[in-house]
Amino acid sequence: MSGAERPLLAIDTSTGMAGLALYGAAGTLAELTWAAGRAQTGVVLREIDRLCQLCALQPHDLGAVAVAIGPGSFNGLRVGLSTAKGLAFALGLPLLGVPTLDATAYPHGSAGYPVRAVLLAGRARYVSALYRWQNDALRRLGDYQNTTLAELGRLIVEPTLVCGELPHGQLAEWREQVPLARLPAPSLQLRRASCLAETAWARHRRGEADDPVDLEPIYVHGSARTTPDTG
Repeated sequence: MSGAERPLLAIDTSTGMAGLALYGAAGTLAELTWAAGRAQTGVVLREIDRLCQLCALQPHDLGAVAVAIGPGSFNGLRVGLSTAKGLAFALGLPLLGVPTLDATAYPHGSAGYPVRAVLLAGRARYVSALYRWQNDALRRLGDYQNTTLAELGRLIVEPTLVCGELPHGQLAEWREQVPLARLPAPSLQLRRASCLAETAWARHRRGEADDPVDLEPIYVHGSARTTPDTG
């Protein structure tokens, strides 16, 4: 089996919700998602081993490694990047970085609405980005926004699907205050490593990869972060 056909391992430790996925030509082979909190360092390698065992795979069976590069928590992103880089270097595999909110928005591209993907930034802050379907792809528009929940609501100025890490205990009240927000079911809010994997797999099949030396996490500080449009 060639490197382009061997399974890709995706790693997402951007926030307290961690995820891993194995992805191949037939789609998702296995996936794990768990509330890791701040314990990613101690469990991510163990969970990678468990994921591979579920598919009767060994590390040398992998063809590429993908990793969520943020925005996200400082420690979480460092754990994911260091793990992914270490595996890519040790196994001689291509490495692919995917912005975390790109993977969050990805499964909602066909919803018929603009998509605002959200993740928890700590201290009652939320980082989000707006996506629209353009030229046969879901593309991020503008900067990452770092806001309170109330400020997030004021960014919704047209019917918009809002997905990702939202405070479920406050959503009923928030929806009344933000009538233009369209929320998927709670199970569909969850950020999935298989979406990260599928995004990276398309790049991998095109022969693309990132330089492990240059690949760095995305951090967002202050009210907004100016970054190049991923489109």
